[in-house]
Amino acid sequence: MSTSLKRTIPVAEFDAQMETTGWFLFEDVVDEALRKELIVDLEAAYEIRRPIQIKNGVDANTEGTAHHLLADGKSFVEFLKRAYLDEYLKSYFEGNYILNAYGGNLNLKKNFTYASNVHRDVRTYTREIKFLLNIIVMLDDFTLDNGATYLLGGSHLKKEKPSDDEFFARAGRGVGKSGSIVFWDSNIWHAAGENKTELPRRSLSLIYSKPFMKQQFDYPRSVGYENVEALPEEFRQIVGYNARVPATLDEWYQPPEKRFYKKDQG
Repeated sequence: MSTSLKRTIPVAEFDAQMETTGWFLFEDVVDEALRKELIVDLEAAYEIRRPIQIKNGVDANTEGTAHHLLADGKSFVEFLKRAYLDEYLKSYFEGNYILNAYGGNLNLKKNFTYASNVHRDVRTYTREIKFLLNIIVMLDDFTLDNGATYLLGGSHLKKEKPSDDEFFARAGRGVGKSGSIVFWDSNIWHAAGENKTELPRRSLSLIYSKPFMKQQFDYPRSVGYENVEALPEEFRQIVGYNARVPATLDEWYQPPEKRFYKKDQG
């Protein structure tokens, strides 16, 4: 089950479905111009990363994947600056949140990576604290034929992993038009589908977290510390500028407004 609505979604409706089903589909979020820029930049980013994957011997299960895209700047920065669906993210986390990981995928025909296995993206299971939230930004239409993501609704409520037979028998599919965004509780068991078409199924794959969680990449440093105050406030929050770790005593001994880890970060 999913919700796919073009009207304005009440936050309470989103919260209720995330609590019971664990995932939610928003349609018509990203405009066409930005979507096209993201496709161009994702394909260029993959060309940068693929030789590194091969050189370091991790190419067998990473084909079609591109990690830590924010380091490239370009349209990846613009996407975050727009703070899409911010009110829903804040409701899910019951306060501020930050970027934990920022990747992309070019799901190619019959290409199997680690994401094709049934998995969840949080290794510490808890229902009391919502550590992580996954999102997929659909840069192409997601269909049953091109590998729309499998999502086992309600599986965030159980710690145990389902068998593959149970998972694929019961899982829903994240089918949607390009420009749509699907959210899911990171406790959801999920898997990338198989692309049976001749065209790639491209997407951004982001994870958001509570601010006290360690980021998978030093995103503030990758964007840079110069002219930080000129960056939009929402962007600074999402990227993690308000939840940094001081490295010197001088950075530690600062008045509240200049501290690396702000008091509203949980």
